[in-house]
Amino acid sequence: MIAEPENDLKRLEELIINGQKAIETRLTSIENDFAEMKVEIKDIREGIRSLEIGQAKLIEKAESADRRLQIVEGTQSKQIWTLITLLGGSLIAVAFRSFFTGNNP
Repeated sequence: MIAEPENDLKRLEELIINGQKAIETRLTSIENDFAEMKVEIKDIREGIRSLEIGQAKLIEKAESADRRLQIVEGTQSKQIWTLITLLGGSLIAVAFRSFFTGNNP
């Protein structure tokens, strides 16, 4: 009769040990997954940092292009008015020459 409770206790002890091993295995698996997630989060952060730097460079280049475009637009406007003035002056000179001097061009 004593053997039966001892067998039951041994079986119960084995069940507890096996359950504990299963829990430890699962906990180890969770810890490994957590470590992998930490590495992936670190990689994502580095990628975001790289994107932020690239975005800042692109913004700087766009602002530089805007400034250059404004300069070019101002220069073109001045060139157009200079061209209009030269053409107007040439027309006036041709008109003066043809009407007042009698010379045909």
